[in-house]
Amino acid sequence: MFGVNKATIIVLVMMLCILLLSNISNAATFPAGDDKGWGFNMNGWPNGKTFNTGDVIEFKYKVDMHNVVKVSKGEYDSCKTSGGQVYNSGDDKIPLEKGTSYFICTIGPHCSEGVKTAITAN
Repeated sequence: MFGVNKATIIVLVMMLCILLLSNISNAATFPAGDDKGWGFNMNGWPNGKTFNTGDVIEFKYKVDMHNVVKVSKGEYDSCKTSGGQVYNSGDDKIPLEKGTSYFICTIGPHCSEGVKTAITAN
């Protein structure tokens, strides 16, 4: 195997595992809405925060009051959705993907009343 012994391969695999684990462990958790939680007047909540791919947004809310739906930009802008992934546990932890992620509440007129947020991860 081109002069590479088993010990060298094992060390390289272990180093790769450590590198991958260190990237995962660097992920931060952000409570949506900070101490107010997921609710009305979310506009501007992400301002001043830096989000990275893999960071987790934690949506805390009363189950009978709100939900969280991951939607497209068009659905976010119009507050109308034809699908999207629905979260409704009251304590939803959603990892961010690279780019902008859009989240709305689909209960009643909540989205149009400000229960929505757009978050961009590097």
